[in-house]
Amino acid sequence: MGLDRRLIELTRGTRKWIVTAIGLGWLIVALNVAQVSIIGRVIGEALEGQLRLEWLLLMFVGIVPLRAGLNWAARLASHRSAGQTKLLLRDRLYTHLLDLGPGYLESERTGALVHTAVEGVEALEVYFGQYLPQFVLGVSIPILLCGYIATMDWMTAAALLVTLPLIPASLMVIQRKLRNVSEKYWTSAGKLSAQFLDSIQGLTTLKMFNRGKARAEEMQGQAERLRQDTMRLLSINLISLFFIDWVSTLGTTVVACGMAAWRLQTGAITYSEAVMLTLLSLEMARPLILLGSYFHAGASGAAAAQRIFEILDIQPQVQEAPDAVSPVINTPHIRFEHVCLAYDNGERPALEDVSFEIHPGEMVALVGASGAGKSSVVNLLFRFFDPQKGIISLGGNRLSNLSLDWLRRQMALVAQDAYLFHGTVAENLCLAKPEATQAELKAAARMTSVHDLIEALPEGYATQVGEHGLSLSGGQVQCIAIARAVLKDAPIV
Repeated sequence: MGLDRRLIELTRGTRKWIVTAIGLGWLIVALNVAQVSIIGRVIGEALEGQLRLEWLLLMFVGIVPLRAGLNWAARLASHRSAGQTKLLLRDRLYTHLLDLGPGYLESERTGALVHTAVEGVEALEVYFGQYLPQFVLGVSIPILLCGYIATMDWMTAAALLVTLPLIPASLMVIQRKLRNVSEKYWTSAGKLSAQFLDSIQGLTTLKMFNRGKARAEEMQGQAERLRQDTMRLLSINLISLFFIDWVSTLGTTVVACGMAAWRLQTGAITYSEAVMLTLLSLEMARPLILLGSYFHAGASGAAAAQRIFEILDIQPQVQEAPDAVSPVINTPHIRFEHVCLAYDNGERPALEDVSFEIHPGEMVALVGASGAGKSSVVNLLFRFFDPQKGIISLGGNRLSNLSLDWLRRQMALVAQDAYLFHGTVAENLCLAKPEATQAELKAAARMTSVHDLIEALPEGYATQVGEHGLSLSGGQVQCIAIARAVLKDAPIV
């Protein structure tokens, strides 16, 4: 499926707003035509010595306020379509990243993903809100106006129809070039975002090894490449705007004015019709010029969408079986049988012929040097990865036959670097059990000996923690994370 077609598919839930914006655009053009007709008639009557000001009064009292209201409504519809499309796309992207799991996220740079999910989706606002409706209007309005002009003079309409194809042909040439340059720009911006976030996250390490200056030079080089790509994009955009304006003017205004003068001289049209033809040529050029001004945004949005679709096209490494089950397990023992795991398509071994069994109530410690495969065992238990060889079972059921949601509800993980989200202590605990009561929260905290610590906080369980909240020590964060795991009422790994 082509990129443009996939972009159209994204509007499935918001097409009513896009159609509304296009329909209002047609109504606005109809009012502009009515205004042009009144102006042409007034000028024609003035030249004939029969000026009637009531036509001007009708235009300023009726048409101008109505057109202003329709313009406001069209903008509102455009923003609604763009906003809802962005919301749906972000939900889809976030859900897909959850499905891909840590296995994919560990292989991608966080800064590049954040740039795609934030700036990339934002770039589509102009595409769906302005470029897409204007594209339809830019193609349809000149043809409709040619039909109206034919009612006054068919020869002028025929001449305009001959020159109109020059405009979309030039747009197609420019679009291809703009899209290529936009893709380079988004690639450079994504690399700089990833490099910047990596530097912020590893700032302590950079300072410890005195690599801050070298890292700054690397970022400066990437920033320079981004500047060059940005200026190249802007230069092509300015050239395209000039070219589109020139072609639009040549294909509409110049032709219409020349034909109007000739037909007036031959007596085929009146003074009023000549003025109307001249002014209508401006209305024909207006949607094409507006389309040219949005072309840069459209190409930029398409380039950002290309990266988004690349992520959405990635299939999760771990697939849930079509007949996955959620069994009732009375003895949740875990068994590894001759398990082998290797990362990077089998090129980086992590586990080799590992076998063990953990029975209910047992406390087991996996001890080994860094890189021995301890974290890999945890990743296999949660099915973030599947082993290349061997069998892993829970309560006698192979993990590959179990529902992923059910499986991950049965276990709790307390990582070495625990994380508290912005919110209260109670809200962080409820991540494990959203329906938990206050009594259950306190019971879990007492089991992990963290209840007194929480009660000693300024507002107890209602204390704000996490980003912009009360700063806690690493040990306190770890204790709250353990209480959260206990609240889940599942074995802790």
